[in-house]
Amino acid sequence: LGTDIKEIRIDLGKKLEAGVVNPLNGKYALKGVADALEQTSTVTKDPSFGVQVYNNLILYPKATSQIAKTILSPVTHLRNFVSAGAFAAANGILPLNPLKAKAIKNAYQALQTGLVGTRKQNELYEELLELGVVNSNVRLGDLSRLLEDVNFGATMTTDKGLRALLKPLSKIKSVSQDLYTAEDDFWKIASWAMEKSRLEKTLANNGVTRGMTIKRNGVDVVVDDQFFKQEAADIVKNNIPNYDYVSDFVKSLRKLPIGNFVSFPAEIVRTGTNIVRRGL
Repeated sequence: LGTDIKEIRIDLGKKLEAGVVNPLNGKYALKGVADALEQTSTVTKDPSFGVQVYNNLILYPKATSQIAKTILSPVTHLRNFVSAGAFAAANGILPLNPLKAKAIKNAYQALQTGLVGTRKQNELYEELLELGVVNSNVRLGDLSRLLEDVNFGATMTTDKGLRALLKPLSKIKSVSQDLYTAEDDFWKIASWAMEKSRLEKTLANNGVTRGMTIKRNGVDVVVDDQFFKQEAADIVKNNIPNYDYVSDFVKSLRKLPIGNFVSFPAEIVRTGTNIVRRGL
């Protein structure tokens, strides 16, 4: 079914209270959807005392420190933007390319953040979301999962005064998180647009025009606009870090007391190998 599809594993043989196995168990869905369904199905009872102690003494401070040095750090925002641009450059997408100006303009207009002012090309962003290109920042993925693990913020708002204190901080965190995602999305959208243009130009130079049928992995496919969109999306997903492609084992390492953002170095290995392979 492809790398974007995953089997849903809910209950693993256990039965619901009514004595019926969850009907979603064993079905297939997009990887992000399957992961979400599996995670929500595990929230059935309060964690044990030992788990609560570990979460409060280890994971909660770890999540707090990661928030401070990622989405709340201006320096890290700059580094996030520069490092995302470095992956684009590693794929041969350089700022000196004259086609880059149009790609950058399209990327900026498609960003989903309030600071952009208007949400032009919202349909483009939604399409790229369905293709798995955007909203897949690796560091932010680790952080978001860790915040979900410890139910960050929910256990600190029992007092009315403390809730009022944390409310403005929550807004700052939300805006900063949107910016962190946008910095990553910007280069991914630009890279997707450039890869699509390069594919169209390369195939045209080799006599392949729209409407023709070619062999792709042993299967006949029609060269149309959707073909170029999907091919460009596959390149971006395989050659630029994407949280959806991180293995479940690596993702689970976020719960250890040591090591931060373990998914990012894992993705460097995967994408670095893919960049060299595609280059060859």
